[in-house]
Amino acid sequence: MSLRRVIGHLKAQHWTAVILDFMVVVLGVFIGLQVNNWNTARVQQQSAQVYIERIREDLAANREDLNQRIAYFTQTRNHGLAALAALDRPPETLGKPFLIDVYQASQITPRIFGRDTYDEILSVGAVNAITDVSVRTRLANFYRSIGAQLTILAQVVPYRELIRRKMPYAAQAAIRAGCGEIAGTSDTGGTILSLPETCEISLTADETSRAVSAILNADIRDDLVRRLSDLDNKLYVARLIVSRADLLDAYLEALRQ
Repeated sequence: MSLRRVIGHLKAQHWTAVILDFMVVVLGVFIGLQVNNWNTARVQQQSAQVYIERIREDLAANREDLNQRIAYFTQTRNHGLAALAALDRPPETLGKPFLIDVYQASQITPRIFGRDTYDEILSVGAVNAITDVSVRTRLANFYRSIGAQLTILAQVVPYRELIRRKMPYAAQAAIRAGCGEIAGTSDTGGTILSLPETCEISLTADETSRAVSAILNADIRDDLVRRLSDLDNKLYVARLIVSRADLLDAYLEALRQ
């Protein structure tokens, strides 16, 4: 609207026209603000949806990784149980299978729980990234609640160090050569590790006897029991995190409907 026209109405004291001019200006400003707010909300909503989809991708990758580790922990635990049972047998009956079980029970598969997207959300400001308070609360509760479980997955009990100190190097090298981890790649590019179901190691009878004696003299029973307890905990918390990730993913999926 022309400023000259408004001034003209004021000079002529055409108050009705002045009021109409004022209302037109106010209405124009209001409409402009509403359009701007709508555009801002739309952009925020699109950004939030992108973040949510990325969170779901992180959850999928983490679940795949955890399920692979559950399989790995199960293999390691089976070796530990076999080693524990073997300790109750006469020493002269123990040989290469015993050494393999003892060593494989000490294997670990360190992991870092992927939370890159959630950390990015926190870095840019949760309110700016996801405006829905209930969604932000749900995400925060999930990542906060699994903190203790992730600590259990990361811990390494003394059994591993004990075996690597007490088992003769020749036996360790033979086990790594003949029974080493099998590495693969998942659909998402992650590393998949597993232990061979069966394997053979190259040790002489004398080397085998010395290695068995070294393990028996190290009195590994208590540390092995602690290792088995550690593996039980790892299996429990890994399954628990997978279950919680499933629930969060189902919640985020429902937001799209």
